[in-house]
Amino acid sequence: MSRRRSFLSTHVFLVTLGALTLYPMFFMVVNAMRTGVATATSPFGLPSYFHWMNFVYAWDGIASAFALTGWIELVSVVVTLAAAILASYAFARMQFQAKNLLFTIMFALLVIPGFLTLIPLFLEIRDFDLLNTSWGLILPYIAGGQAFAIFVLRSFIETIPEEMFEAARIDGANHWRMFLNFVLPLAVPMLITLALLQIVGIYGDYVFPSLVLNSTQHTVSLAIANFTPPAMAPDINAVNIQLAAFTLSAVPIAILFFALMKYFVNGMSSGALKM
Repeated sequence: MSRRRSFLSTHVFLVTLGALTLYPMFFMVVNAMRTGVATATSPFGLPSYFHWMNFVYAWDGIASAFALTGWIELVSVVVTLAAAILASYAFARMQFQAKNLLFTIMFALLVIPGFLTLIPLFLEIRDFDLLNTSWGLILPYIAGGQAFAIFVLRSFIETIPEEMFEAARIDGANHWRMFLNFVLPLAVPMLITLALLQIVGIYGDYVFPSLVLNSTQHTVSLAIANFTPPAMAPDINAVNIQLAAFTLSAVPIAILFFALMKYFVNGMSSGALKM
């Protein structure tokens, strides 16, 4: 009886926690489809009529930001992971001078708070004449994502049994063949996990793009923060259109996570938890 009571109480707690976690998203989506009058009258009610035009107004205001953000995300993530997996293999399976020292220096970068580097990084971007360009964001994102990615991937590669590498050496394989034939395929879940983490970090970054980009170029986070609803009918409130913009901005990340959730969970369990 006590076990059943404990089982029920655990599930009640988890359901309650899940409801509290998901309710803000539910509130956002529901009120994105309502009018200002309905929201003011009953903020927590359900829509009696779905005002899909709210999403049309919102899309017109943030559509251009999705293209710029997608370009920045694509280049930053691909280059970061390509460089990190090669460096991780070198740190995990190759011998060279000062390897441990270099890895320690790289690992030390993880303990430096990001806000401490904002001003020096801004000055460096300005001196390289990269302000108001996408490369002013891409290059720092690539550099900033290396330390964590190398640390995680190196830990994962070290968990691969040494016997696999010994058998490959006996067959005459060099480091490049060993990397391509079994290290890279085995690391796919970890690469997807790191890609998702970096995508979410870049997608939600507001401070750094606000320093680099001007008022004519916006990432999604900047577009949402500076979103100004257009002229509209009296019964449509600006807050509802802003909530519609928030909802639209959440859709790509939600789709990405649902599509890649299996790989994300496998990557977290197979590598990140073995560090």
